[in-house]
Amino acid sequence: MIVRTRRVTQAIPQAVACRQTAAHIWGLRALTDYEDDWPIELAAPTHLPMPGCITYLTQLAEEDITEHQGIRLTTMERTALDCARWLPRPEAVAALDQFARKGVDMEALWHRPFNSWRLRDTLSLTDPGAASPRESWLRVILVDGGLPRPTTQIRVPLSDRVAYLDLGWEEFRLAVEYDGQEFHTSPLHQQHDADRRDELRRRGWRVIAVRRDVIPGKAADLLEHVANALIERGWRPGPEVTTRILRRIRAIRRRSSPRTPRRPRWR
Repeated sequence: MIVRTRRVTQAIPQAVACRQTAAHIWGLRALTDYEDDWPIELAAPTHLPMPGCITYLTQLAEEDITEHQGIRLTTMERTALDCARWLPRPEAVAALDQFARKGVDMEALWHRPFNSWRLRDTLSLTDPGAASPRESWLRVILVDGGLPRPTTQIRVPLSDRVAYLDLGWEEFRLAVEYDGQEFHTSPLHQQHDADRRDELRRRGWRVIAVRRDVIPGKAADLLEHVANALIERGWRPGPEVTTRILRRIRAIRRRSSPRTPRRPRWR
């Protein structure tokens, strides 16, 4: 993609790589499809009929444009704002978390004029502690579901090492961890995880492991499971919060369940 994007922006002076294309070039894990299949996203004042490209008609300010690896693209700050504004919320937060780790000042972005409250709400979810996009998605599911905002990278000293839990609530000694296939498939890693969680359990922690297939397909079950675990550990949500959680679980299940085909209406 980098080669393709460089070729396009060098050939067309008004073309500026933007959104997830720009995020990818900045070094983020931002694409939700194979790199070779991803269209080049361009910002330009007029439509650019280029094969393999998508043009977003916009007039960018000069301060929002820079060059990186020989490619003309939006700055990290502008790319972060575009991701927050246009991407689905889980993907937007995943991009923002990564930009925050690269040093983008999210508070300064939050205070930019003309930002909507929806955009600012997405920016406020940023947490540089997320170690992967799926961990970001996991946090969005829990927070949007009505649970208290979890802390990321919780430090827990063990007998011979220090464990860092993906996210959780130290007050209730409850953690939620994402088991990505790329890190947890070998027998050695699985044994290491089992030993680590056994010791955490002996120290009073409960760890809920989330497999790759849970996000987003089983998000409702995950939210219900974590909410019940928090309540068992002493969390006391009020009636309004409880109602919000239950509504969210029902809404997710409705969206994820296959729809019954509509019967034809004969005249």
